[in-house]
Amino acid sequence: MTDDEKQIMYRDARAKGWYDDIWKTVGKCVFCDMRDKYIFHEENGVVMTVPLYAYIDGQIMIIPRRHIRSIKDLTAVEWETVRKFTYLAKKIIREAHGVKGMQIIQKDGIDAQGTVEHIHFHCVPFDSPDLCIWNYRELKNTPLENAKLYKDKTEKIKKLSKRFEEKYE
Repeated sequence: MTDDEKQIMYRDARAKGWYDDIWKTVGKCVFCDMRDKYIFHEENGVVMTVPLYAYIDGQIMIIPRRHIRSIKDLTAVEWETVRKFTYLAKKIIREAHGVKGMQIIQKDGIDAQGTVEHIHFHCVPFDSPDLCIWNYRELKNTPLENAKLYKDKTEKIKKLSKRFEEKYE
């Protein structure tokens, strides 16, 4: 396959339904093996890159170089860099593509349809609600009932918060 043919395959994989077959056969962490030619900015071990299999033109990904699986494993410096990069992504997407809105998508774990167990953030230009079709479900709880469920977990939240601080700070 020529380089031009690969680029077309990358471009068309999601829209034509090939993506699921592709990523399952790679056999390695694709984010530990990123190609520098797609990376356009890097600081503090975190990169800004274009995805080979973008959701939409202009999509940017923010990925730590370290192979970590969860947001909780980011160092303070990495987290601040991700935060900075989301700001930069919104600004440069607007500059390059004329789109003012952006969705930040981070899927934590395979159960959240994460196809790669290496944390990454999708910065997706958002100019139309058709980009995010949700399969809404009939709700069991009102907003107040949900708020009460979480308020009833105050002690658990305090314990988890303390555990997080002890472990990560």
